[in-house]
Amino acid sequence: MANSELKIEQKKDGGKLLCKLTGWLDPNTSPKLLEQVDVAEVNMLIFDLADVEYVFSSGLRAFLVFQKMIEGKGGTMKLVNVPDQIRFVFTDTGLDELLEVKE
Repeated sequence: MANSELKIEQKKDGGKLLCKLTGWLDPNTSPKLLEQVDVAEVNMLIFDLADVEYVFSSGLRAFLVFQKMIEGKGGTMKLVNVPDQIRFVFTDTGLDELLEVKE
């Protein structure tokens, strides 16, 4: 297995939070994502996945957790700049029906 790391850059603008992710979302890094992204005062959450190399099931689960949190308070979550190989994971699992996944 490759050396997996996850870098999280966050920019908050009012109730909008943009999280640019770089690296792998795997069982080792997904907890970091859940711990570091605070959606307390956020009603629009955008994950930029342009530089994500791989998403394991634990990463998919993390996105579902965020989706539930944001929708629970009437907000919206989007996954943007999703590379083809990552988008395939969402379509193959049917999660593209639950999550807003954009190129």
